[in-house]
Amino acid sequence: MSKETKLKEEVTERPDSIKVDPPSNSSLYHTIKPFSYLTSTTKQSVSKNVLLILNQKFTIDLNSIWNHCELVVCADGGANRLYNYFKDEQLRSKYIPNYIVGDFDSISEEVKDYYEKKGTKIIPQRTQYSTDFQKAVKCIQLHYLLKQENTNWPYVNDDCGLDEIWEKEYHAKSDIEIRVYVLSAIGGRFDQTVQSINQLYILHQNEPNLQIFFITESDIIFLLYKGTNYVSYPSRSVFFKPTNAIPTCGLLPLSDRSILLSTDGLKYDVKNWISNMTGNVSSSNRVSGEDGFIVICSDPIVINIEVDL
Repeated sequence: MSKETKLKEEVTERPDSIKVDPPSNSSLYHTIKPFSYLTSTTKQSVSKNVLLILNQKFTIDLNSIWNHCELVVCADGGANRLYNYFKDEQLRSKYIPNYIVGDFDSISEEVKDYYEKKGTKIIPQRTQYSTDFQKAVKCIQLHYLLKQENTNWPYVNDDCGLDEIWEKEYHAKSDIEIRVYVLSAIGGRFDQTVQSINQLYILHQNEPNLQIFFITESDIIFLLYKGTNYVSYPSRSVFFKPTNAIPTCGLLPLSDRSILLSTDGLKYDVKNWISNMTGNVSSSNRVSGEDGFIVICSDPIVINIEVDL
């Protein structure tokens, strides 16, 4: 990087609350609505919102997400986590996933039998050449493609049937926009967390019709795309209730590239700012935009936004 480029970098401290209008030409930017799982209220607005539960313990209010998603998928032991989340059988019986998919090295027979009797479709996939997360994502995509074609599920062999059906018949058709909200992808074993972040980048490259959001006890994590991104929400109060603070956020360059950043609507806005893992990282920033903010980046970058309800 030349000295001249470094001199053009700027950091500006903004007020705690500012109004940021969307970019003027909607065809030239990506609109991302990460909090649809908290704000969707109609059948149309929850359409293609999916909850995916992985195999790590969670304590988040499940009801706040479940009611805003039209499809629920558990990846293998994620079904155990869902089952054990409820102590009351009457309540448990109201939260039945549409699918359970994976190699089934973690799910208990008791849990599998329970949900199968309740109408959940069980899809065992023994192959070790893809993770349970990847298998679940294929299941989600196939669900919507089959629904679009008004076609029932074909036979799925127990080894790698999802992969075979996907590659032979449906991969080229995968253009349905789907938002996938994932519980338990971050935390627990560090290698699994890194694998989850890895999937954000890979799925963006290979399946750009998907928007993946990782939900933790304290934040939501997703990918901003190359170019101009407008992150939109009705108001910050939707996802952040404290009145004496504003939500924190971070722009995290977790790829193999240096990323040129410019922002509008953060507490510490940057312009022509180079970010990489051995240099600048915008952590512990804050969201000043009252109902949205803008990030322009030269390559995709991970963002996390604090959620406190």
